[in-house]
Amino acid sequence: MYYGPDSLRTWIQTLSRLPSLLRLLEPKLYQTHCLRTFWTMLVRWPHLALALYIVTALLVLALAARCWQSALSLPLRFSALLLATVLVAPHLTVYDLVILAPAFLLLSNWIAIESGDATTPQLKLLLYLAYALPLLGPLARWTHLQLTVPVMLAIVYVVFQLGEGSKQSGDNIGER
Repeated sequence: MYYGPDSLRTWIQTLSRLPSLLRLLEPKLYQTHCLRTFWTMLVRWPHLALALYIVTALLVLALAARCWQSALSLPLRFSALLLATVLVAPHLTVYDLVILAPAFLLLSNWIAIESGDATTPQLKLLLYLAYALPLLGPLARWTHLQLTVPVMLAIVYVVFQLGEGSKQSGDNIGER
């Protein structure tokens, strides 16, 4: 109110132009590891890329919410939440991947100690890939495909499946 309506109007106009300005703010998309830049690199049309980002982000949020509300153990639920946070973040560069360290530790501990017969070989492979693939991130400069994003999405889905399986069998997976 102090600066008047012109400053608010200018701010709203700037926000409306933000999609066209993102290339200036993120000149190295291959160093990012989130759904928004995944679609931006893969799809040539910005509006379609934005629509795909919104749809997949909502899907990831729904999966993470279902994981959180399931009977899964806290390490699995928290890992799904951290992975979903990385995927949905609109701007997540390579140095921000440190947020995944607790998820990697919790998932590997759950696989090694708590899982019993409930663990899936897919989760082991996906966890390894999620750890190693950021090293190949610069290849996305030429391939336009950031491999870490589908792998992280697959981990969230596998954890979701574990939660759905625990609902059907009545088990508390990881609560041993």
